[in-house]
Amino acid sequence: MKTSLSICLMLSILLFSGCAVSSTNTANLNKSQKYYVGIVTLVVNIDQDFSKLDSVTYNKYVRGKFNNLENLKYRKQLEKSLERNLSQQGTQTRVIKSEDLFELNTDVSYSDFLDQIEYTGADGILLVNQRSYWTTVNSAQTVNFEYTSATTIDTEPNADFHSYLIDTKSLQPVWYANTLVQGVSAGYDTLNNYLARALYRKLRKDKCIITEYALR
Repeated sequence: MKTSLSICLMLSILLFSGCAVSSTNTANLNKSQKYYVGIVTLVVNIDQDFSKLDSVTYNKYVRGKFNNLENLKYRKQLEKSLERNLSQQGTQTRVIKSEDLFELNTDVSYSDFLDQIEYTGADGILLVNQRSYWTTVNSAQTVNFEYTSATTIDTEPNADFHSYLIDTKSLQPVWYANTLVQGVSAGYDTLNNYLARALYRKLRKDKCIITEYALR
């Protein structure tokens, strides 16, 4: 019994002993220096950049990607992380999750998509695209006990995110961020939390969202 407990304890220590490195580069196209106070979050997984969320871009790359069954659990968790960080106490931002606007696994035309966005009164759309996800193997380690041994493989998940803040009137990106999160010894929820915190800090720094502190 002691041996089993020792193995579990050792594996837990090895599993969570890693540290994370994240970096975010931004491009601020918000020339009018407008603060966005109502933001709809969209989470997709596509291999494409774009300059405007017009009907062609929507139908080709976004339609069916933000409310499909694939990666549902991941999407829901990321939207919750974004909502929690962007609308935290002191922030003058109202966040509307796409899952609260659009039915799951239903086809949403471009006109219906715009109508729903307009109905919320939001002035911005935060589209987050996970362009890639991969794991790296650092090392393998064998732990010897009195009667047995256990081998662990040290792997680290990594993710590359591209985020766009899109103005609901012009439907053009006014802000862009590329976030790389590496070396998180945990699940996708931790990757999402790193991303959400980074986006909040950068949006606030670039004056795309406003806090009570900034109003004083």
